[in-house]
Amino acid sequence: MTRIDALRTGELGLPEKTEVSDHLKTCRSCDDSVADVEHLANAVKALISQAPRRLHDSYDKVEDVWVAFSERAIRMITARTLDDLRDAYQKRYGRTLQQGSIPEKLRKQVVAALHGQDIDQPRIDVDPSSLEEKVMQKLMEIPRGEVRTYSWLAEQVGNPKAVRAVASCVARNVVPFVVPCHRVVPVSGGVGKYAYGGAMKRELLKREGVDVDALDALARDHVRFIGSKTTKIFCFPTCRDARRIREDNRIPFRDADEAREEGFRPCKRCQPIAA
Repeated sequence: MTRIDALRTGELGLPEKTEVSDHLKTCRSCDDSVADVEHLANAVKALISQAPRRLHDSYDKVEDVWVAFSERAIRMITARTLDDLRDAYQKRYGRTLQQGSIPEKLRKQVVAALHGQDIDQPRIDVDPSSLEEKVMQKLMEIPRGEVRTYSWLAEQVGNPKAVRAVASCVARNVVPFVVPCHRVVPVSGGVGKYAYGGAMKRELLKREGVDVDALDALARDHVRFIGSKTTKIFCFPTCRDARRIREDNRIPFRDADEAREEGFRPCKRCQPIAA
């Protein structure tokens, strides 16, 4: 096979070339090998010429935010400056960014998130740690137009005593808006803090249909849950089921213990008992 390939490439000297050529005329097996070698050589050339181009991480601006992305997914978003994006990206991933055009599917997801719309299967790739991955997954499960507490989040990811660690993961969220960390609020009620300021957090929640003024009012009255006289179920105030309770059937509760003492059961949908 080696001599056949050398014949194909012209590397054989004249005497040996003549010898191999004469042999091929009488040996069907070796003659077939010539075709095999030629096919293999062409296949190798095709692989070289069609090698996938290097995946570059790029950045683009989508409305008022800067987005870093690969060809497959969103990797970082910031509402600050381009330099902030570049610095944060270099620190987290050890790679630089180059300007590019974000794929349309990714652009639409960012736009939808900024406008308080639902996103079907967010396409993100952030190389998270174990706890961070769990937190981010659970954040994406919080329904649009609803809020949950940090303690609820810690319970849901299986670390009920790690509220601070979970809160740190939320604060470090590198793909805000698409992964809705703005839907997490303090256990004491109200809207709470946000990386881009309380005003933006309130605006994002309003776009999703959350009555943030009502949340503030409930916090002032130390109300954390709302129960229904008819169903004997209590929920987070923003729960879809809680919003359907008629005003004359609404019962405010300061904590889950108070609700259970009154004979109320936690909502299976929003799971307030985890708070």
